[in-house]
Amino acid sequence: MKIIRITPYILTAPYIRPHSPPDHPANGVRNCVWLRVDTDEGLTGWGEAYWGCYAPEATATALRRFERSLVGKDPMNTETTLADLRFRNRYWAMRGLGAQCTSAVEAALWDIVGQARGEPVWRLLGDGREHPVLLYASAGESALPPATIRDEVADYVGRGFRAYKIRCGGRLDDCGDRLAFDTERVAAAREALGPDRMLFVDIAVPQKSADWNFDKVVAYMEALSPHNVRFLEEPAMTYDVKTYRRLLDLGMIPPAGGESFTCPEEFEPFFEGGALGVAQPDAAVVGGPASCVEVIRRAGECGVPVAVHAWGGGVGLAQNLHAACASDGVLAMEFPLSTHAITTEPFAPLHRFEDGYLLPPGQPGLGVDVSDEFLARYPFQPATERDF
Repeated sequence: MKIIRITPYILTAPYIRPHSPPDHPANGVRNCVWLRVDTDEGLTGWGEAYWGCYAPEATATALRRFERSLVGKDPMNTETTLADLRFRNRYWAMRGLGAQCTSAVEAALWDIVGQARGEPVWRLLGDGREHPVLLYASAGESALPPATIRDEVADYVGRGFRAYKIRCGGRLDDCGDRLAFDTERVAAAREALGPDRMLFVDIAVPQKSADWNFDKVVAYMEALSPHNVRFLEEPAMTYDVKTYRRLLDLGMIPPAGGESFTCPEEFEPFFEGGALGVAQPDAAVVGGPASCVEVIRRAGECGVPVAVHAWGGGVGLAQNLHAACASDGVLAMEFPLSTHAITTEPFAPLHRFEDGYLLPPGQPGLGVDVSDEFLARYPFQPATERDF
């Protein structure tokens, strides 16, 4: 079998975050970039590069640049084909945008392999055993007051979720002191969750323009610790191993990070430095589903639980589901609750949700549903990319 063509697609669809105010900067539309890989035997694989949400045209261009490294290659020999791709493009795609674009290629190749073998990707990447993955409802916008948070959590609990994440710290340019307000919001979330369901908090320090220094983060940890918060997401700048380690050593709330790492190697300084309380690889960013499984296994060797990050379209969500279901050691997987057809429709065939868990899908390959009609329904709208 040979690859005969690769085709990037940029899609744009209406997007609304749940319970968010009308002026929330994320509302409106949201993009994604998917890659289609066609073979001479009629099999087609799909993959997503998550950063297409933020830089769709640059992402599509980078994917097209891979064509000369892929056409004519055997998709069934994933290890050799991907190693050659990464070697040939190492100068510009070792890290960053180019590296995360390989996530789409890796996913599409495994999608083809799974279809050819009649097996779901998670079974090919894992130990053959089923590992249902706990989903957490990813919502809790920073502007929502405690009463709304309480109602939102009650809604998700009623839908069967056993874990929930809330955003704290305000919007990107919010320089005010929100600690008391956020403490009330987290307390409301814990009240609605009850004592046994998991609660996560995201403060997204790398996306803050305000001065989030060490002492401010510690104050948040001290205030939120009584509410049994399982992790505090991105409490320091992206590559600040030293501060992550200092926060972990406090023994209050485990710091979580790594959602934007574009290859497994970027996790190594954190693992070697004993700096992560929870690792957050994304199979649409870190190199693909097999690369994500590599991170999960390495985290297990280091005694670090994993909460899989997932915030892309439906193809990227599928990549993360297969990686999570292939492995032990996954604490939970993120599940966006936004209204966004590009996320929900392709993923719908895989959505088997029981008692708070997504069950491993049974379809061969990734199992996503992408038709020509669907692609035509959501054409790219230029100048709609997001900054954050």
